[in-house]
Amino acid sequence: MNNKKKNNGSVKYEEHLTKPNEDGWELNLIRYYSKKTFKNPIILCHGLASNKNSVDFGQYNTTNWLKYSLASYLSIIKKNEKKSFDCWVAQLRGRGKKISFTPDKYPDKYKWCVDDYIEKDIPAIVNYIKKWYLMNKKYNPKIFWVGKSMGGMIGYAYAQTNKGKENLKGLITIGSPMAFEYNSLLLEPIARLAPRNISFPINVSKILRKNQIYMNTFKKAAANQENIDLKILDKYIEIGMDNTISSKVLNQFLLFYRHNTFCKYPKNPWLFDIIGKIPLFKKITSTYSYKKNMYKIETPLLAIAGNDDKAAEPREVKFSTNNVNSQDVTYVNYSKKNGYSENYGHLDLNLGLNVKKEIYNTIFRWLKQRSQ
Repeated sequence: MNNKKKNNGSVKYEEHLTKPNEDGWELNLIRYYSKKTFKNPIILCHGLASNKNSVDFGQYNTTNWLKYSLASYLSIIKKNEKKSFDCWVAQLRGRGKKISFTPDKYPDKYKWCVDDYIEKDIPAIVNYIKKWYLMNKKYNPKIFWVGKSMGGMIGYAYAQTNKGKENLKGLITIGSPMAFEYNSLLLEPIARLAPRNISFPINVSKILRKNQIYMNTFKKAAANQENIDLKILDKYIEIGMDNTISSKVLNQFLLFYRHNTFCKYPKNPWLFDIIGKIPLFKKITSTYSYKKNMYKIETPLLAIAGNDDKAAEPREVKFSTNNVNSQDVTYVNYSKKNGYSENYGHLDLNLGLNVKKEIYNTIFRWLKQRSQ
């Protein structure tokens, strides 16, 4: 469903809503496009506690949008370029202007986990876009998936499936952990905000804003303070993390850290925790491991790491590039040692002072080389 159109003369803006997925959620999409675009569209997906602002910061056609939005950078035709990209900004359940089920009226709808993003939300988003192209452009394109943090993690999981292999042209991950073998000074403390025994709606931004100690700790871990405008960081926490998610997602991340894996939510999480690491009982408690099945991925991959990223340090990101079966793999670690302006942190990768020149330009060139 196409709800709204805007046009700034260069990039056009549309709001879309998918059909209800298996759980009844309609998902908000934003499309940006210029007159001449490559045939392969791009889906950009946000991270764990975030909304569209992690890949599309700010309001359409404002100064901040033009400076920080990856969707803006990829959809605007740049000087000396003939084409740009048709960009679709995805918002997983619970995010966006039109929320199918509000947490106050439908708290029972806020019991989802990461697997629901992978198995229900991604197929709904990809199917909507592919059908839109068939109806409006008369062809069936393969799609690039670009994910920030958890958005890249679920991209890895989708790329392991038959549908992922069929539908994906390429995969780009930005600060996306997969190994969970190293301490995270950012994601693990966030995950601990949720009690393990119940599932309920939770808003991380509101929790941070109510507790200055939490807020200060988060800011220090979230970004290299020398590589980000602190006013932009404050604004991102205010608007980019102001959405309600299921606490079960945070519980699942705690499982990842406790068991050093990225896996489906176990049927018996308590049993999984108690005896899941004992070799004799592993078969009883086992669940599908996205980490162990990375070898199934054959899609071209660009994996981006920040040298000082406290959520996905370089070893976490490098694990992915070492374990996929893709023949086309690129890994970039943004550090001073590698010639970049700063050692990038987690949020610097999408809000850094030189993000357009150093990171977005790399993404654009990688996509262009693999586009039709």
